Amino acid sequence: MRTARKALREARGKHKLELLLSAPDPAKLVRSLPPEDLYLALLDIGPDDAAEIVAMASREQFRHFVDMSAWRGGDEGPRTSEVLRWLRLSHEGAGNQRMRFRGQLSGLDVELLSLVLRRGMTVHDLGEDDHPQPQRPDLAYFTPDRRFLLEFQSESEFTAMRQLIEALYERDEGAAGRLIEATRWEQPAELEEAARRWRDGRLRDLGVPDFEEAISFYARPAAAKLPETAPGLLVPPRGNLVDAALDLLEGDDLERAEEAVVYAANAALVANKVPLDDPDQVREELAEARATLSLGLELLSAGDPAQAARLLVEMPIRQIFQAAMGEAYRLQTRARKIAQSARLPQAQSAPLLDEPLESAVQALLKSRPLFHEPGKRSPRAFASRAEISQAEALLGEAEGTVALLSALGIPPSVLGPRAEEAGLGPAAVKASSAVRSLAEGTPLSDERPASAQNLDEVLQNATAGSHSETVARAAARIRSILIH
Repeated sequence: MRTARKALREARGKHKLELLLSAPDPAKLVRSLPPEDLYLALLDIGPDDAAEIVAMASREQFRHFVDMSAWRGGDEGPRTSEVLRWLRLSHEGAGNQRMRFRGQLSGLDVELLSLVLRRGMTVHDLGEDDHPQPQRPDLAYFTPDRRFLLEFQSESEFTAMRQLIEALYERDEGAAGRLIEATRWEQPAELEEAARRWRDGRLRDLGVPDFEEAISFYARPAAAKLPETAPGLLVPPRGNLVDAALDLLEGDDLERAEEAVVYAANAALVANKVPLDDPDQVREELAEARATLSLGLELLSAGDPAQAARLLVEMPIRQIFQAAMGEAYRLQTRARKIAQSARLPQAQSAPLLDEPLESAVQALLKSRPLFHEPGKRSPRAFASRAEISQAEALLGEAEGTVALLSALGIPPSVLGPRAEEAGLGPAAVKASSAVRSLAEGTPLSDERPASAQNLDEVLQNATAGSHSETVARAAARIRSILIH
């Protein structure tokens, strides 16, 4: 079971579908998976390409699909189109095995079904009006018991709505009639509230925290002393430390640790308000949460997988997550000071820093600080102590850049008026352009190449009395930018 779950987690896209369908007993494997694992696998595959897998799911798993995808969160109620989408996939995947479809349908809350019907159709009771005149006869449908004429409101949802009604009648004709009759009088707000309570309760049972609990994972932790690490070059652990730790566990300890990891991942999804029907965003956020947990374990265990395994079993998962966030927030505090010192007086946010220093600082200034690795397109969550160390080096160089400009007599307070005189916006002035202007005696707006001789003379004079390694690195980077 665990081997199958791990293989499914590591596979991508259609390979997940192949893994499920190539099993000796695909239906048994599908139903053995936790609902949340199967849902994430379907998102990765693309539900529309996996109707057969949807139809194999148990009614509890199927209900989880709807719970996760139909509700966007906040005050928004369930989306009828998403409920009907999963019902359509179940119907298509079941083929002639109509019992599967009816079984999954029976797992949905009656309040949710009532709300879907209430929104999607107008009910004409033939006992009260035996000659109704529907506005769209092509979207009208007589129920099998001939008690009602149902006028559906959406052409795109007509087939799915009709399949739903037919399945309800096949399952229990009397109950179906009572449900349709009730939709004429039930209040949508009351139905939605009842459906929400049922759904929220199930998600809590599956380890999906509410919003307040979820955002607590991102709270600044109380100051704590982290284990000492051996001096020397920090390198990331081989693979994710979460996986390495789980591989060392078994039995109840393994189950407890896996549940904790899932809880942290769900907290990240909830706290960051990730649309749970968007496979790309869900996949990205889960990877970010796992990276954060890996860093937390590495910090608390000094990188020892055995100790990390014990921590997963014995320590609250939120505390592990917060240990990593604490390091990110520590860097964020430093980045804020740098951004303030490296900003022209008239600038709101744009610092004087050249790349990759500017991106490194800006990523750390986000509400949940991130690591922007030089050369990469987008920032990401910190995943290792090596990345923390790399970010610290970039921040040190950014501080060195500010110190270098001051040593040259062109701090931001001086460059601000010069930029205004040249008609340049704050974002157009960088440390390299300021140094070039000084070395060549040209306006800030002049972009002609700098003379290596003039540049070296200016930089050497500025750094001659300095023993700061960060200032030296800043000078070397500016030189490399200006001398191609």
